[in-house]
Amino acid sequence: MNTFLPIWAGRLISVLGSKTSAFALSLWVYQQTHSITQYSIGLFLAFIPGLLLSPWAGVLVDRHRRRTILLGAEAAALLGSVALVASQSTGHLAVWQIYLLIALQSGCAAFQWPALSAAVTTMVPPAQRGRAGAMTQTALSTAQLISPALSTALLSMGGLTVVLLADTASIAFGLLTLVAVRFPEPVAANIPAATDRSGWRVEIRVGRQLIQDDRRLVHLLRVATALFAVQAAAPVLLLPLILADVPPSRQSLAVAVVSTAAGVGLAAGSLAMSLWRGPRRRFLWIRAATAVSAVAVIVAGVYPRPVVLCVAAFVFSFGVPVVVSCSQVLWQDAISPEAQGRVFALRRMLVQAGTIAGLLAAGPLAAATAAVLHVGIRASSMLLLAAIGAALAATALLTPVQPVQPVATQRA
Repeated sequence: MNTFLPIWAGRLISVLGSKTSAFALSLWVYQQTHSITQYSIGLFLAFIPGLLLSPWAGVLVDRHRRRTILLGAEAAALLGSVALVASQSTGHLAVWQIYLLIALQSGCAAFQWPALSAAVTTMVPPAQRGRAGAMTQTALSTAQLISPALSTALLSMGGLTVVLLADTASIAFGLLTLVAVRFPEPVAANIPAATDRSGWRVEIRVGRQLIQDDRRLVHLLRVATALFAVQAAAPVLLLPLILADVPPSRQSLAVAVVSTAAGVGLAAGSLAMSLWRGPRRRFLWIRAATAVSAVAVIVAGVYPRPVVLCVAAFVFSFGVPVVVSCSQVLWQDAISPEAQGRVFALRRMLVQAGTIAGLLAAGPLAAATAAVLHVGIRASSMLLLAAIGAALAATALLTPVQPVQPVATQRA
């Protein structure tokens, strides 16, 4: 863990800076354009480049040193941030430049997270991997919880320039931790790309086959995709329930309270898993945590009272780090280190696809349900919340409770 801790600290600061600037830049785009469409383009670009690059990024992670990949991705993100600071300082900041930075950060993340996840296998003892995965989730949830308030404070202190400078400094800090720390690499990752390497498409296909050949990994992937799809769709469906019977002057506060409850639940679950080495029967805990989160969604749809919505948001979010932490250990045990880059990149791509699907489908589905059943948007949102909660519960029950059998020989 001594090697992992400084790298984790660097990622925590770097992600916090990136999410803080993303919040401020999204607000800036809307203030400049007064266009929901242009605001939505930024959200779209935060996902799509990383989604498209993930398979190829996974091959590169397996072909080269993970530390080199992490250094290159962090350096590219730093250059993009410096360019944006220069544009803002000279008064030439434009919306297209922000879009370009968002796309660049998304592309860099496609390399960073599979490389980091695979590197944890070699730098952290098996008994500590659950804690390391939970700490990574803690970094993400902490950044998500703190970044809006931090962004608001920095904007009030010195405007957008201060926010961008803070982001640049945070990325530089993350880069310095990678420069200062070295960690062991898998044997295959120490061998330079040679003529005996298979083609890119073949290596991607091998990574996909490694997942398909293990029924339990397929179940884990299904659970994670469903869980994050529900996590993306729930805020959209909760909005009309939160705002019902709330005066306009207090609507922003009502949304903030429920969002904060979800953020606190995510942070609390991540912290709990970070302090604990994790359970032995991880599949059973994945099933239980997913089922509890599903019940929270169903309750929110059936009984949408303000206090209930806050509690449901907390309970749902608390279960997410439990699933993520336990799943990560199982994936690391099942896939040999030299193939983890491809497998983890494909896993990330599919889970992100589920997130995008949940985000994009929630609104149109609520509107279509309201039109077909001749009910209001509030009633249709309640019905859909109960339905997706039930679907998530059914997915959880399909998860096996036996451990993943380690793959002895990988076809890399």
